[in-house]
Amino acid sequence: MRWPRAIIHLDLDAFYASVEQLRRPELRGLPVIVGGADPGHTARGVVSAASYEARRYGVHSAMPLSQALRLCPRAVLLPVDFPAYRRASAAVFSLARQVTPLVEPLSLDEAYLDVTATPGDPAETAMGLHDRILGETRLEASFGVATSKTLAKIASDLRKPRGFVVVPPGEEEAFLEPLPLRALPGLGPATERALSGLGLRTLGDLAQQPVALLERKLGRAAALSLSRRSRGIDTSAVTPPQAPKSISREETFGRDTDDLGQLRERLVHLCADVARSLRSAHLTARTVSLKLRYSDFTTITRQLTLGAPSDTEAALTAGAVALLSAAHRPGRPIRLLGAGVHNLEAAAQLDLFAEPVSARDRRIDATVDALRRRFGPEAMRRGAAAGETRDLDWHREDLAEPGDDA
Repeated sequence: MRWPRAIIHLDLDAFYASVEQLRRPELRGLPVIVGGADPGHTARGVVSAASYEARRYGVHSAMPLSQALRLCPRAVLLPVDFPAYRRASAAVFSLARQVTPLVEPLSLDEAYLDVTATPGDPAETAMGLHDRILGETRLEASFGVATSKTLAKIASDLRKPRGFVVVPPGEEEAFLEPLPLRALPGLGPATERALSGLGLRTLGDLAQQPVALLERKLGRAAALSLSRRSRGIDTSAVTPPQAPKSISREETFGRDTDDLGQLRERLVHLCADVARSLRSAHLTARTVSLKLRYSDFTTITRQLTLGAPSDTEAALTAGAVALLSAAHRPGRPIRLLGAGVHNLEAAAQLDLFAEPVSARDRRIDATVDALRRRFGPEAMRRGAAAGETRDLDWHREDLAEPGDDA
């Protein structure tokens, strides 16, 4: 069979929860909920992921943790561990890129692959990738194979978990016809209500409607897009990601705090994670930023420009801690803390005439990175990073005044 285009949609099943069950074999088969930074305080947290055992009780992502635990009181609640999920995601996407360089990640657990130019049958290619992911990472995934991104996405969602659905060329409209309206990606509740008001229930119903009728309800752009995609027409390309423009990490506390020592300690962890991400992407940053959200939801951001681009944990942490010290107000509790970097550029080779401290920091970071890869993200911390703010050549800029909501 000749495929004019061959697109695979890869979707890892209950990804965060599955990673946790792999790390803790005793949790396999149990309802697991991932969400919040502090399992002891669930009033404001939300579900980031739920195992399929927990989903049977009605638990789903974005649900308040308090509601999830009422539905499933015996669930095991675990905090989010993004470094672990990023490592697992990187392993899966590395296998995907061995199949084709045309990989477009949508999130840590989801990606499109264009295998049009890959030798062999697309369905067999997808099955081979499924087997490699399962064999090498022990993670389950659902796959959709079709002639467009829209169709591949719908196909992978159809029989989760461990789904594998192929829509051969020429069968697009027949595949879509009986499916409910909400099966179409991007068709939300409001649009569904508008279409239901026209008596439409399935994608087949939608495909038969004149665009002019849909336009009166939805507007021209939405009408054209929905009409085309309900008939399986989608020419959008699989686009590998470009270099990021910024990298940031945030943490929402279980309890608001104005303790400067505690805030500095958490900022160290956030900056360490940002620095690792920079180094893994072979990037450096000229600008460090700090984000604070207070208990009244007032949000401020501050930034400084480093004297030279850096990817070292020490430089980023020193800058962020300096910003925190300047912005901190005793008696004004903080709800959310964030650290980020901007003005990114490709990392250059180490300058032979660089300052000794910079060279030392790079050697330390390389050693710490290796230990963390082997023993986990909390295996080692730099002792001086939390409190030390070295003399840096930087310029601080206020991005938002108190009261601005960022």
